Amino acid sequence: MKCENCNNEHDGSYGSGRFCSIKCARGFSTKNKRKEINEKVSKKMQGNIPWNKGQVFVSKVESICKWDNCNNIVVNYCTSKDHKKFCSKECLAKWQKKYLKYMKFNGKTWSDIHKESYKNGNNYVCGGRTKWHTVKTSNGTIKVQGTYEVRACKILDEMKKLKNINNWEYTKDKISYVGIDNKEHTYLLDFKVYNNDGTYYYIETKGYKRNNDDFKWKAVRDTGDTLLIWYNEQLIENEKKLF
Repeated sequence: MKCENCNNEHDGSYGSGRFCSIKCARGFSTKNKRKEINEKVSKKMQGNIPWNKGQVFVSKVESICKWDNCNNIVVNYCTSKDHKKFCSKECLAKWQKKYLKYMKFNGKTWSDIHKESYKNGNNYVCGGRTKWHTVKTSNGTIKVQGTYEVRACKILDEMKKLKNINNWEYTKDKISYVGIDNKEHTYLLDFKVYNNDGTYYYIETKGYKRNNDDFKWKAVRDTGDTLLIWYNEQLIENEKKLF
């Protein structure tokens, strides 16, 4: 007898005798199924291009990325509904940061809208070099900016657990101050820590000191509030004590 898959002679002892072994039986079945699927796909593809839903493909259009300092090519197709102007999200973000604040919406610039919203209680900070992180804390899940603030959350949670403090929050407290440019700005504090005796103090996490920081910190302390600055050194020191 001849195997229907490999055409080798065999004694017919396996199964019904159509195949010489289980390997040939399964291979024959798989091969035929794959052939059947390919034929169906081929028929479906004739006269129809699934990715553009039957629209006629004409050509692709190439242009230069809209960001000033980028010469990368941006490719658009005629069937695209939204034509790309930037080669990447990074270039788009740079363009927005440079130009969007000068564009006007209902007579106000984006910068003015953001400052007004910020003063009225919006706790979100646009821009910056640090990323936002979602952190699970004893006070629920919160969003903080930068890994230093993530570490501060863990330290404060441990201090709360050990009853070194009563509680803490990622605060929305703000204060106005006059910066190095002699203009009024709004400073959003990072953490508000409540002591066991009912008093409180603020904590600011910082990677490095900037020009306006002394003005911000002085404005807080002039109100009589206590403000601690936690650089990486202070974070490490607290982590060694608590963990």
